[in-house]
Amino acid sequence: MIRGMYIAGTGMMLQRRLMENITNNIANADTTGYKKEHLVSHSFDDVMIERINDTAVRGYTRLVGPLSFGTQIDQLYVDYSQGGLEGTGRSTDFALTGNGGNAFFAVGTPAGERYTRNGAFYLDDMGFLVDGEGNFLLGNNGNINVGGLNFNVDQNGSIWANDEYIDTIRVVSFADMDALRKQGSNLYAGAAPIAPEEAYGVHQRFLELSNVDIAREMVDMLTVFRAYETNQRMLTMTDETLNKAVNEIGRLR
Repeated sequence: MIRGMYIAGTGMMLQRRLMENITNNIANADTTGYKKEHLVSHSFDDVMIERINDTAVRGYTRLVGPLSFGTQIDQLYVDYSQGGLEGTGRSTDFALTGNGGNAFFAVGTPAGERYTRNGAFYLDDMGFLVDGEGNFLLGNNGNINVGGLNFNVDQNGSIWANDEYIDTIRVVSFADMDALRKQGSNLYAGAAPIAPEEAYGVHQRFLELSNVDIAREMVDMLTVFRAYETNQRMLTMTDETLNKAVNEIGRLR
């Protein structure tokens, strides 16, 4: 009976974590280049229950059956699939396509090199391309200085101003996408970058939208809510049954 309360409790905690994840996805539905997250859960390993100290089965073991210890979070999975593109008309906005959605811009931060799908950049006072946090967009030759807004970028990432080649935007990928970790501000780190293995394209004056499907997230939210309610009712019923067993059935007369 106590085990039933534990199983229902772990189920409620799991649904709470799932709800937090769904809420985070919905909150970032309008964040440029955001990649939705999924929580993967699994059940604890079952154990086999045996009858012991039973004179009727003395001399051998009789199995009663398996017992589950509830569920737990297994891992957080990031969906790197391509988001839609939206035209902005701003020369400092870029979007990446191709390479299975696994191509990233490289930016220089005070903590070292980081990677992002957010292509919303700006010009600082010195004419360098920077993101919203002031981190420099990196090219093959380092920080990219375009001088002003009158420049063009082709699909290979090469930057031209007044028919003069400036640099090429550094685009990277990763052999092990599972090693990437979100660092906040839509930045990633934790894996060694490699050159993209598949063709990719850099699109100037476009931004990549979040790949969050609001309708799907709302359906998942309702499912999680119902599952939480079910576990809550199971916990209440088990508690009431335990109360009767202690206070009524076990009462000495």
